[in-house]
Amino acid sequence: MAKKIMKKMAVGILGATGLVGQRFVELLENHPWFELKWLAASDRSAHRKYRQAVMWRLAESMPDNVADMMVEECV
Repeated sequence: MAKKIMKKMAVGILGATGLVGQRFVELLENHPWFELKWLAASDRSAHRKYRQAVMWRLAESMPDNVADMMVEECV
């Protein structure tokens, strides 16, 4: 029997540089249903790579797949 391959749903995080946003980034890493496609935060963080915009506070390291994503402005 053929296994059905499900396409992941693209998602984004508003407030991605805050502590709750960081937790969402962590939870979405390697998620079977969702794929993190965009990050948004305040104008202070916008237009910068995530690694430059965030002060990572979680014990686990920042996922490599988001470190170079550009942060968009929440409007």
